[in-house]
Amino acid sequence: MARQVMHIKKSRSWWDGSVTTLCGLKILDPERIWFPSLSGNVSCPACVAASENGARS
Repeated sequence: MARQVMHIKKSRSWWDGSVTTLCGLKILDPERIWFPSLSGNVSCPACVAASENGARS
């Protein structure tokens, strides 16, 4: 079974609820994971790199 890729949220739209991630992906209906370290999902390498380089909103 394939594991989901977790992205790091940069911003959320007030209008439609969509989320823009640090890697630039726009997700229209995001699934929230409250404890990402316990989920066993793989982190998006581009989001992790952007976070380490200080690309937070």
